[in-house]
Amino acid sequence: MKTQLTTEESAKLIELGVSPERASESKSSVAYGNGARGIMKVPETPIFTLTDIIDILPKTLDVKGESARLQVYNHPAGYWVVSYATCDGGTLTYQNPCSAEKELIDALYSLLVWCLEKGYVKQN
Repeated sequence: MKTQLTTEESAKLIELGVSPERASESKSSVAYGNGARGIMKVPETPIFTLTDIIDILPKTLDVKGESARLQVYNHPAGYWVVSYATCDGGTLTYQNPCSAEKELIDALYSLLVWCLEKGYVKQN
């Protein structure tokens, strides 16, 4: 099971306004220089984990005066489905967006990008 975003995906979240301090992992690399500089350590790159994404995602959204709750489930076909949904009794009345991916972190990442682009995530 994949538990971390890629460097590019993490950079996208930062670009959309997520504070790099919210990432619980990081990657750094070593660059070899010539002459007096010798070996230099390149600054660390923040990497967001599954836990980080769950922490950042809103648990509910206000949709037309109703509270749409974060829904996460594993479909019998073997992929993860995440969305915000409201129900009236046993009837689904709202579901948006609906992201389905083989890896849970990928489905949650897609949902988080949508929330960030729509302004649903409160930045700390």
